[in-house]
Amino acid sequence: MTVIQSPEGFVVAIDNEICTVKAFVKLLKKEEDALIHGRIDELDMLASDKTRLVEKLESFSKQRKQYLSFLGYSPDKSGMNSWLTKQTNTELREQWSQLIELAKTAQQINLTNGKVISTHLQYNQRTYLALQSAAGNISLYGPKGQAFI
Repeated sequence: MTVIQSPEGFVVAIDNEICTVKAFVKLLKKEEDALIHGRIDELDMLASDKTRLVEKLESFSKQRKQYLSFLGYSPDKSGMNSWLTKQTNTELREQWSQLIELAKTAQQINLTNGKVISTHLQYNQRTYLALQSAAGNISLYGPKGQAFI
């Protein structure tokens, strides 16, 4: 992991983070498309790629927090905002805003994909239970009486 030592290095790090979040959003859209079109076999590969990108994003976040702490700011949103207000580089504030918007987009797509996956799982569980019942097999029940696998 590279240690940020200057505002210029911070600009480069934010640029790299923006590129990574863009790649993450693109990957989430691929996942969304695979879910919509029932290409479930693609999800394993996409999950692996998602994990790799999330690890990379965590590394960028850690770098940012270390840099803010080094400068005496709190390593959170408040510290970032305090530091940004003291910067004369307007490009930096624009980059940060872009990064925040991309992160919100990624979060929304990821939530939607999670709901689609949950819906598929519930459907598959109900189908399995129906098949088990039709075959005369005994189902298991949860604490509220709902059948589950």
